[in-house]
Amino acid sequence: MADAPPFQGFHPEAVTFFRELAADNSKAFFDAHRDVYDEHVRGPMAALERAFSGMFGSGHLYRPNRDVRFSKDKRPYKLNAAVSFGGRGPRAVGGRHVHLDADGVFVAVGAYRMEGEVLAGFRRAVADERAGGQLERIVADLAAKGYTLHGEQLKRAPHGFAADHPRLDLLRRKGLAAVRRWPLEAWVFTPEAGDRMLAVFADGEPLVGWLRRHVG
Repeated sequence: MADAPPFQGFHPEAVTFFRELAADNSKAFFDAHRDVYDEHVRGPMAALERAFSGMFGSGHLYRPNRDVRFSKDKRPYKLNAAVSFGGRGPRAVGGRHVHLDADGVFVAVGAYRMEGEVLAGFRRAVADERAGGQLERIVADLAAKGYTLHGEQLKRAPHGFAADHPRLDLLRRKGLAAVRRWPLEAWVFTPEAGDRMLAVFADGEPLVGWLRRHVG
C-alpha cells in the first residue's frame, strides 16, 4: 500500500491494551476496544510486516484469537501481537519471529520447533562431522553475543545416537532458535526498534543459512 504508514516503533497504547485484556479477556472487552487494537496494536505490527517482508521473505501477521479447541484455557484472545518472516510452523527452519507483549519485545531466529523428517534431517546434519562442527561454532558465537537458545530438548540422546556423542546437546534439541528479549524501554516506541530487530536478524543469519542448507 503506497500510502500505508512506515514502521515507527511500537505504540505505548498497545502495552496498556494487553494489560487491560489480561484483566478482562472477553469478547465484550475486545469488541469495545477494537479501535485501539486496530490502530495501536495491529497497525504498527502490520507496518513492521510491510517493512521487512521484502528483505526476509513473506511476512505473516498472527491473528489475535487463540485456538482453544484442544486447550483447557478457554480465554479467547492472545496477550501478545506477533509477526513471522520466511515461513512459520514446524517446517519453517529459517524463520524470523517478532513478538510484543505487556512485558517487552521478543525476537527469535531459527527453528523454534521441528518435527518428522525436518527433525530427522537436523539430527543427521548435527551428527555429520563437518556440518555439525559448523553449527557448534555458530551456536557458540551466538551465545558469546548474549543470545539465549530456545527450543524443546529431550532429556536423553535420541534413538540411534550414542549417549556420549560430542554434540549431544544439539542432538537432543527439537528446536533451535536464537532469542533476544528486551524489556519495555523508551526506544521500543521509536524507529530504533526496527534497527534493533534488524541487528538480531543479521546476527542470526549464519544459523538461518545453516538450517536452510542442511535441513530446509
